[in-house]
Amino acid sequence: MRFKIFNLLLILSLAGTAFYSCKKTTAQIERDQEVDYIRRYTAKFLPGVIPTTSGLYYKEIVPGDITADSIRAGNLVKVFYKGYLIQDTLSLGIKNGVLFDTSGDYEPFSFTVGGGKVVVGWDEAIRLMKDGGEAIWVIPSKLAYSSQAQQGIPAYSPLIFHVWVYKVYRATDVFPIIQKRSPGILSPEIAK
Repeated sequence: MRFKIFNLLLILSLAGTAFYSCKKTTAQIERDQEVDYIRRYTAKFLPGVIPTTSGLYYKEIVPGDITADSIRAGNLVKVFYKGYLIQDTLSLGIKNGVLFDTSGDYEPFSFTVGGGKVVVGWDEAIRLMKDGGEAIWVIPSKLAYSSQAQQGIPAYSPLIFHVWVYKVYRATDVFPIIQKRSPGILSPEIAK
């Protein structure tokens, strides 16, 4: 009898250990939810859009200036944008949720492409755009903040951005302006 009870307890304890070890961590649950949110969001709002090799989803709304050069590292860009989290509601399903960041309506946000001032997903997505273009970006957390929660952004949150490129300053645009002003300001005659 003792042997049967011992075996039964051993089997129950092994089954309990196996069941407990199969339980997902909070981070695993959050990553699974992120994948589900991106899948459902892109199916609803960006059907047919294929992600880049990094996992970024990009949908062009307005193509922008087709005669302009592509945006490259070192360009200074000014953009208007709105950043949303994905929300899943009972009545509407998946949708743009909380507006966590915006450039506002009056002054565009400026940054140098490749300068490290924005998340990796921004640097990748902006290079797909042209002057005057508008697009929707779905940036997975691995190209944004990953497991590091930010103010208003939980860990493993995919980010949705609606972006309009207001102006692009390329090195060839900026340098001649500086060069034209510099000789007058720095000329030896003025320094005397």
